[in-house]
Amino acid sequence: MKHRSRLLSIVFGLGFSALLLLSGCPAGHGRTRHVLEHDGLRRDYLLHLPPSHDGDQAWPLVIALHPFAATGAMMARTTNFDPIADEEGFIVCYPEGVTFLWNGDPTDEAKGLLVEDADDVGFIDLLIDQLIEDYGADPSRVYVTGASNGGLMTQRLACALGDRIAAAAPVMITLPEGFPEGCEGGSAVPMLMIFGTEDPFFPSEGGAVQQGPSSAVTYLSAADTVDFWVARNGAAAEAQVEALPDLDPGDGTRVFRETHAAGE
Repeated sequence: MKHRSRLLSIVFGLGFSALLLLSGCPAGHGRTRHVLEHDGLRRDYLLHLPPSHDGDQAWPLVIALHPFAATGAMMARTTNFDPIADEEGFIVCYPEGVTFLWNGDPTDEAKGLLVEDADDVGFIDLLIDQLIEDYGADPSRVYVTGASNGGLMTQRLACALGDRIAAAAPVMITLPEGFPEGCEGGSAVPMLMIFGTEDPFFPSEGGAVQQGPSSAVTYLSAADTVDFWVARNGAAAEAQVEALPDLDPGDGTRVFRETHAAGE
């Protein structure tokens, strides 16, 4: 019997559609590797500048965070952002976590997996500053997205650096049980979230997720994760639900979009 997956896209506030509407930007030189020293650690990142990049105007910036056990190059291949950036005119940055992992849980539950107690929030904060100064990134148009562990880090950044992030798009991840207590106050951040009901790693109904040989962390359901961001952003509690066209009726999946309008 085929599984039917339900993909939810939740858009808060202004939404993340700005990523697809960026245009009229300047100059670049493809993808290059860079190193940034932060908190005594060498931090690596890949940077893609579109062909039209120059220093004459401010550029939208997309920061794309890889999943656990992945790299910036793998994230670039997965997202295919480079050619999109070339066409639409924005900078893409692919930072890399220490030991291929992001310290995205403010409750410290997952730190046993880290070789170092990495300050990833401070690293991304410094990285944004450098990309503004050196490559003309627009401080008012900084967008963050990430998959799985990178999606959790995306949400931590939305909490800790909400005044610097124009919108965020975490994919394939719900929130650890204690996360909301570590994300109180701060600016509202428009969100786009994507979940699959048949996700084998982070179940859409929530529950214990094994993180290391002897560590399990309880994660919230997709619905509770959405409710947290709806409340934090002051968005409308009632969602507008739309079934998107079934482009491949034979694949056993359907896609639904839920939109929570911005609050007053």
